[in-house]
Amino acid sequence: MEKRFDFKGTGGGLIVKFIVGILLSIITLGIYASWFAVDLWKYVCSTTSFGTTKKGQIQFEFAGTGGQLFVINLVGCLLMIITIGIYTPWYMVKLTKFLADHTKGKAQDGTTYRLAFKGSGGDLFVTCIVGWILSVITLGIYTPWFIVKLWKYFASNSDILEGETKVGALDFTGTGGDLFVTFLVGYLLSIITLGIYFPWFMVKLAIYYRKNLRADVQGAIHTGGFTGAGGQFFVKLLVGYLLTLVTIGIYGAWFCVDILKFYLNNTTFAESVKSEATQPAQA
Repeated sequence: MEKRFDFKGTGGGLIVKFIVGILLSIITLGIYASWFAVDLWKYVCSTTSFGTTKKGQIQFEFAGTGGQLFVINLVGCLLMIITIGIYTPWYMVKLTKFLADHTKGKAQDGTTYRLAFKGSGGDLFVTCIVGWILSVITLGIYTPWFIVKLWKYFASNSDILEGETKVGALDFTGTGGDLFVTFLVGYLLSIITLGIYFPWFMVKLAIYYRKNLRADVQGAIHTGGFTGAGGQFFVKLLVGYLLTLVTIGIYGAWFCVDILKFYLNNTTFAESVKSEATQPAQA
C-alpha cells in the first residue's frame, strides 16, 4: 500500500515566525539565525505526518535546540574559514547528524522512529574532492555522477531506528548515466525556453531521486515515488513569485508553505511486491 507524507502547515502559522525570526536575526547581527532555523524546522515537523503505517499515522517532532545548532554553526564557520573551506564536509556531517538525532516520528501506538547517520567527514571529504576535481576536468560533465555519489553517501549511511534499535536502512540505487540524460535535457530545455522549463526540470529531478531511494525496514523494501507535475509546480512558482513581489515579501510565508506542500505531499513510499515468478511453488 502506498504511503505518503502529509504537510498541514499554513502561511498564517508561518508568517509570525518569519517576522520574529528575521527581525531578531537582524537585531542580533545574525546570532539568532540558529534559533530561527530550529523554530522553522520544529514547525515543519509538528505539522507533518506520514502513513498510514501498520502502527498508525506517524507524527514528526523535533527536539533540537537553537543553542546546539549555534555551537555547530559557530565552530563550523570558524573552522571552514581557518581551513579555507576544507572543513566543509565535516560541518555538513555534523549538521546532518544533528537533524537526524533530534528529528523523530511517533506512531499512534507510541513507537518512535528516527534516522541515525553514521557517515564521517573524512569519507565525505574524499567523495567531494574527487567529485569537484573530476567535474572541473570534464567541464561539468561529471557533475551528475558527483551528485549521485553524494546522494548515495547520505542514504547508505542512514540507519532506521525503532526506539534505539536498528530495524532498517536507506539506500540510493540511481546511476550517474541516468541522471546525466535528465540533466542534459533539462539544462538545454531550460536555456531554450528562457527558464520556463525549469519547474519541469526540478520535478524530473525529484522523480529521479525518489524512485531510486530505498528504505529496507525489517526485510520489507519500500521504494520512493513522486506524484507532482511540472505544470503544477510552474503555476505555484509563478503565482508565488508574483504575489510575493506585490505584497513586498509578506506572501513569502504562504509561498514557502506551497512549495513544502508540493514536495512533501507528493512524496510517497510503497512496499515492493515480489513477482509470482520469485515466489516458491505451492505443493
